[in-house]
Amino acid sequence: MSLPTRLAGPLVVVVLVALLGGCVTPGPSTRFYTLTPVVEAQPGNARPVAEQSPARPRMVVVKDIRLPLYLDRPQIVTRGAGNSLEWSEIDQWGGGLRDDMARILAMNLGRLLEGDRVVAAPYPAAKSPDCRIEVEIRSFERQSTGRVELIAQWWITRGSDGTLLESSEGTFLGDSVSDGASYDGLANAMSAVYGKLAQAIAQSVRSHVARNT
Repeated sequence: MSLPTRLAGPLVVVVLVALLGGCVTPGPSTRFYTLTPVVEAQPGNARPVAEQSPARPRMVVVKDIRLPLYLDRPQIVTRGAGNSLEWSEIDQWGGGLRDDMARILAMNLGRLLEGDRVVAAPYPAAKSPDCRIEVEIRSFERQSTGRVELIAQWWITRGSDGTLLESSEGTFLGDSVSDGASYDGLANAMSAVYGKLAQAIAQSVRSHVARNT
């Protein structure tokens, strides 16, 4: 068999692969989103005068954010009719929702608890914080009605010995986000609702931790 004949088969395969490759249309690129801090100190949330200049700023640590398994995933989850859940493979959380929520809660609380130092665990510190905050998220997604709903319970413990200072829970609702809205708009709506949770936790810190630490 001559050399040109032996090469003909492989050449045909290479040409076909090249042609087929040119016909493949690349899919849409993955889009990544993050929550953003939205809370600022409000006049109605201001500390009492006696607390505005504390002798020693408190150190508050966001110890843990617990998520249900259906939310602890890269894709942004929304709720459909009945008990169905929906998500888009191309619209995802950047960096992980759990870590993002811990970071943003610390930032929101830092703005609300002016004068105190608020950090998310793990943190480099030579001493125990004044208090630790743990949050269990039970629901945090756009409902079939279009409204973002956040259901959460939180615990505040004393940093020195782990004594429970406060345990509370709440349901927080946001504005309606239509199905046709962008996921960027959904992330903004979720950020706003998450800010309401920070306000409730900050109120718990003010009313209970101040007299127990």
